[in-house]
Amino acid sequence: MRLTLSHVSFGLMLLFSASAFAKQSDYQQPVTVDSVSQQAELNANKVTFLQDVKITQGSIIIHADKVVVLRHEKGNDEMIATGYPATFFQILDNGKPVNASANELRYQLKDRLVTLTGKAELKQDDNQVNGDVIRYDIQKQQMVAQSSGKGSRVKTIFLPQEIDEFNKAGKQ
Repeated sequence: MRLTLSHVSFGLMLLFSASAFAKQSDYQQPVTVDSVSQQAELNANKVTFLQDVKITQGSIIIHADKVVVLRHEKGNDEMIATGYPATFFQILDNGKPVNASANELRYQLKDRLVTLTGKAELKQDDNQVNGDVIRYDIQKQQMVAQSSGKGSRVKTIFLPQEIDEFNKAGKQ
């Protein structure tokens, strides 16, 4: 199978549908990939975008030094964005922005798993989760943040309003 821009678009759409309230109109917009250079290895089903890569689709904006799109077998596509850091931004349907950054953003289509690795950070408003690795299972709507265990720790910061709501939810 050949890797086409529609595969890139489909992968991007799924990669950034990680939030249950992602802005749905974003996924009906065209995907634009802007980079200094691009390499396609059609026999390997691989496209690599290099140097100052910017991907946009609606409100989604991704910046990376390098983005590799791999098509392994049908339904098992993978996208890997790297940078120092690679960043992701999207405005949700509720109007709130979501920001994510890591040295590597990886999406495995078959497993519907997004993995942020290396100085991983996920922010919405002033709420923030930091760890060495943050994994988000889209299908199960589950997030796991981990430290490397080498003296590092996972850190979560909540706004006071969210803390109050969290405490109320725990008492019910």
